[in-house]
Amino acid sequence: MTTIRDVAELAGVSIATISRVLNNKGKVSQETADRVRALVKELDYVYVKQPLKPRRTEVKPQGLFAIILPTLSNPYFSELLDIVEQEVQYLGRSLLVYNSRGEIKRELSLLNICKQQKIDGLFIVPSSGKPEHIALLNQQPFPVVSLTQLHPELTSVAVDHAEGGAQVAEHLTSMGHTQIGYLGPADEAEQKFTGFRNKLSDLRIPLPAERIIDTPDVSAPELSARFSAYLDQHAVLPFSAIFVFNDVSAQLVIEVLQSRGYRVPEDVLVVGFDNTLIAQVMNISSVAQPIKEIGRLGFQEMMRLIEHNELGNDTHHLILSPRLVLRNSSVKLIKRVL
Repeated sequence: MTTIRDVAELAGVSIATISRVLNNKGKVSQETADRVRALVKELDYVYVKQPLKPRRTEVKPQGLFAIILPTLSNPYFSELLDIVEQEVQYLGRSLLVYNSRGEIKRELSLLNICKQQKIDGLFIVPSSGKPEHIALLNQQPFPVVSLTQLHPELTSVAVDHAEGGAQVAEHLTSMGHTQIGYLGPADEAEQKFTGFRNKLSDLRIPLPAERIIDTPDVSAPELSARFSAYLDQHAVLPFSAIFVFNDVSAQLVIEVLQSRGYRVPEDVLVVGFDNTLIAQVMNISSVAQPIKEIGRLGFQEMMRLIEHNELGNDTHHLILSPRLVLRNSSVKLIKRVL
């Protein structure tokens, strides 16, 4: 059975773009819209809008929200938490903070706790993008807003991750590199990866399996160990530039490379994602996500859902543009001599 992800992959665009075309909402070029509609017809894909759910039984708000994050050790999520907490406190409300550690079972347990606490609404960075898990989130007795990830069934606020990956591909190739690698989750649900891979393909730059280091759901020590093991298997570094799916991992990659005598950026370029404090302090090129806007818009969407007293009847997808910030890890800066 053809899914919206299948259409997006073949069209070389994000799921958000497919959604905009099928719903006739948002800005999409005529060429892209025609290509998407042609694929939809060719694949016999049937787009079914989510059925309207009944309005919630009128319940007096408790002034209590919750947020579930996959980790608190990544500065990106800590910054997101800070923004959401500020918005909640500004209205004199309270925020429960939970850490799913990226585990689906733990996240399900936390959802039950949220029900017991009778929260007014939940902000979440889902630990899984599987349709059955997102459908479960969509069935909660309180509004759910997805932050930093786009899911068609949930009101979501996120940057276009596929576009961010594409920007990295364009930058690395513009620097004259053709031997390019990737480290991070490498499944079709990871839009940073698919956007990066598809743009390289458009530029006729191969990304063979030997230059893809798949690291799904691993801790920092495990990631370093996997990257070290990968380097042990290659007498010569297989790539001269590498895209790493977040800044924490990019810093670990740089540390491992430098421990083996490789120079960044002279021997290998490294680009991360998120533009966190780590990237700023360690001078790592990174794709910036407008985290303040994501947090604030997410809170505005939550209040809209609560005020309308609806669950899933008016799903919004707010898609923000990423921006690649160049630093020393991928550009050899020339100091001006005065």
